[in-house]
Amino acid sequence: MNKYLSIIGMIMLLALTSCGTVSVSSDYDRNVNFQQFKTFAFHEKGLNNLKMNDLDKRRVVAAVQQNLEEKGLTMANSENSADLIVNLVAKTQKHVNVDVDPWYNPWWAGLWGPYGYNGYWGAPNVRKYHDGTLIIDLVNRKNNTLVWQGMGEGLNLYKLSDKVERIPKAVNEILYFYPPKK
Repeated sequence: MNKYLSIIGMIMLLALTSCGTVSVSSDYDRNVNFQQFKTFAFHEKGLNNLKMNDLDKRRVVAAVQQNLEEKGLTMANSENSADLIVNLVAKTQKHVNVDVDPWYNPWWAGLWGPYGYNGYWGAPNVRKYHDGTLIIDLVNRKNNTLVWQGMGEGLNLYKLSDKVERIPKAVNEILYFYPPKK
C-alpha cells in the first residue's frame, strides 16, 4: 500500500513541477568569438515594440541586465557604443482547454436505472490560459548580425501571483547558455 502511495505522490509532484517550468533553447553563430564582446545595450525600438506591460518590461530588462553583468559584460551608455545589442521579443498565445467529467449514473441498477433514468455526462470544464514565449536576441553591432538567440517557452505572464519571481528565473534559464561553451 505504501508503495502505491509513494508512486502516486511522485507522479503528482512531477505533474506539478512540469506545469511551472519554462522550456528553454538557444542557438548561436559557431564562427564568433564571444570573448570579444565587452559591452551591451538594449535596442530601444525593440523595447518600445515589446508586447507586455511596463512593469513586466522593466522586470525583464532588469533581469537581462543583471544576468549579463554577472557574466562580465558592462552596460553601455548608448546603442552606438555597445558591442552587443540586446533585442527582446515577447509572444503570447491564448489556449482554451475543454473536458467533460465522466459518465455518471446515480442508481447503478442497470442500463435505464430503477426509474427509467440513464444517468448523465458531467458538466464541461473550461480552462483558459495564456502561454508566453520570451526571445532574447544578441546582435553584433559592428556588422548588425545575430550572434546568439535564446528562447523560453511556457512563461505565463497573466498569472499575477508569482510572476515577480518567475520572470527573473525564466531570464536566468534562457541566458544560462550564454556565452556558449565550445
